[in-house]
Amino acid sequence: MIGTRNTRRYILYAIGEIALVVIGILIALQINNWNEARKYAENEAYTLGEILNNLREDADQINIVVSRRNEAKAAVENLLYSLRQPAGLDQIDSKDVSSFLTFERYYPLNNAFEMMKSTGLKLLNKSLRTSISRYYDFEQKKVSQSIYDIEEVFLRIMRSKNPIRGNILRGKTGSNVKTELTLINPEDRVFRKELMNELIPFQDNNRATLQKVMEFSKLNRLLVQQVESEISTPRLRRFISEHH
Repeated sequence: MIGTRNTRRYILYAIGEIALVVIGILIALQINNWNEARKYAENEAYTLGEILNNLREDADQINIVVSRRNEAKAAVENLLYSLRQPAGLDQIDSKDVSSFLTFERYYPLNNAFEMMKSTGLKLLNKSLRTSISRYYDFEQKKVSQSIYDIEEVFLRIMRSKNPIRGNILRGKTGSNVKTELTLINPEDRVFRKELMNELIPFQDNNRATLQKVMEFSKLNRLLVQQVESEISTPRLRRFISEHH
């Protein structure tokens, strides 16, 4: 009987020891999982904070483009009206020609998105992940090309011999500055004809670019709201103040 009791005691003791070891392992695994989840959330918070900064800087550039394209739209309408009037009745305004020949460089900001891709970080919010990928992999590239199309018109006119370039006495030109031109003879017939030929297709091109840029601006605002909403969640909010 004594031997049986001792054996039972040893078995219970062994079971207790095993249970303690298992509990210890489970606790260690839980702590490790918690640390990994914390580290992942911290990386998400930092990356989204950087993406948010990029989006806001992107918005500043886009606002300039919208303003300039609207100015060009009004200028083209004024010029076309003047050109369709008999010579001498409605003189061409050099300020409108300047607005027509103003372009703006757009430098897409996507370094935070590229960093996210290079590190393999996948956002837990799948909807936000899709929105960010669409913005950078498709929409940003599309609007960038559309803006560059405007620049190509300017470069073609200003870097070749043509009646428009030949009628410009002097001017201040370049990207992201308001072009200021002085015309030699606004009433020159060859100049007026060439200007008309350029303005008609440009009007549609500028209108399409303006539409794309405004749509892109709306996408930017919506994505900013999505990112702000995500980083304000309890899971990520505490890490934002540590990095920003």
